[in-house]
Amino acid sequence: MASAGLLALAACTQPAAQVGQPVVLRTPTAGAAATLVDVNGTPGGRATLTQTAAGVEIVVNVQAQTPGEHGVHVHANGRCEPGPDPSGATIAFGAAGGHFDSGGSKKHAGPGKPPEQGHAGDAPNIVVGADGSGTLRYLHPHATLGIGATSVLGKALVVHAGPDDYRTDPAGNSGARVLCGVIETAPPAAPKTNQG
Repeated sequence: MASAGLLALAACTQPAAQVGQPVVLRTPTAGAAATLVDVNGTPGGRATLTQTAAGVEIVVNVQAQTPGEHGVHVHANGRCEPGPDPSGATIAFGAAGGHFDSGGSKKHAGPGKPPEQGHAGDAPNIVVGADGSGTLRYLHPHATLGIGATSVLGKALVVHAGPDDYRTDPAGNSGARVLCGVIETAPPAAPKTNQG
């Protein structure tokens, strides 16, 4: 009897499956992460993403990078291999494609714009200090870690060689792609135990 009730509840909250197809229960994740590597595969940083009621908090930490400002973007494809840029030339991390554009705006307008006004992949620049390290913390109001068009799960997070000017299409004139990582579901944190 209890199992019948659970099946009825699942049927009410999930998309209907076709006859003969298994029902796959999919729920949003609360956290995700991306390990950022350079073109040689050397780790250069990490991004953690957390779903909040106001959007997705993105925290990017980098090391051993050139001091100054660097553009940070979520790109459309979850791939960090070489691939073509818009001109057709093969570039580092080109397989990540263009900026994530969930609203189909086809416009580079800067972070925080509604999806119909600008790329949902735009984020603030990260500032790298003289020691080669930097941290960016950004609450993205138009992204999710769930299912659907606004989800950044499975996309690539890319750090560029230069700053984003938030004017120039398609990528803010931010230069080469120097770090890349695929945003994947992060395992839940282990529960804290009181040892003593």
